[in-house]
Order: sequence, then structure tokens, then C-alpha cells
Amino acid sequence: MKTFVCGFLGMLLLTATAFRSDSRSVPAGADYATVIIYRGGQAFALGLNYSIFANGEKICKLSNNRYIEYKAKPGKLSLTAQRGGIEVFKRETGIDLDVEAGKKYFVQGDVKSSLMRTRLELSEVTENTAKRNMVDMTVDNCQEALDSK
Repeated sequence: MKTFVCGFLGMLLLTATAFRSDSRSVPAGADYATVIIYRGGQAFALGLNYSIFANGEKICKLSNNRYIEYKAKPGKLSLTAQRGGIEVFKRETGIDLDVEAGKKYFVQGDVKSSLMRTRLELSEVTENTAKRNMVDMTVDNCQEALDSK
């Protein structure tokens, strides 16, 4: 009976940890800022991936209905989004943030389309807005590469 109870509790613990959230928390007193960049699910832009650059360095290719967590050094942070491939009147879009260590920032990417081009418009949003918009999102595949840096 004792073995059964221990086994049951072990399985319960294993199940609880298997369904944990994908978000990562910032340790107190961290020497970096966390910038969460996300892109909502938009049906007409399903197949488009946008390269995200931080201060000119490519950090990820962000997919539809996904997000990433980027650890930034305090100070000026310039985020830009650029679509790959050949396009007439191709244009980068971006946002500049002044980030502080230990704080979280949320950047929303919205695909905007016109007759000649499609772009990912980046804008800073509040945590409440981001949490509401990110309910069904998952971490993008490139997050592992960001975590190993």
C-alpha cells in the first residue's frame, strides 16, 4: 500500500511539472532586462516569418502566433523586423526602447499590408495587453538559441 501511495504521488508530481508554463521568470536583481516580442495569429500572413534584429544583430525569425523572450543589456535597445525574400519597396520597421535591468518589456508585432509591401509593425504594449493577446501562443523555435547565448 505504501509503495502504491508513493508511486501515485510521484506520478502526480511528474504530471504537474509536465504541463508547466513555457514562460521564464527574471531573477531578482538581474543585470539584464527581459523583452518579450510576440506576433499574433493572423490568417493572411500565416506563411510569413520576420527576422527580428536587436541593435543590428539577428536574434530570431519570428513565426505566426509565437513569442520569444530576449535578454537585453540595460540602455538603448533598437528592435527591427524585416521580411526575407524579394519584395518591391522592402522596408524595415522598428522600435527603440530604453530598457532597465530587472524589468520586463512587451513588444507586439502586427502584420500590416499595403498594395506594394507587407511589414511587421512593432509597438510597445502594457503587460496586461500582452498577457491578454498571448493566451494561446507558444514559444518560437528559435528560443533555444537565444537561451544558449
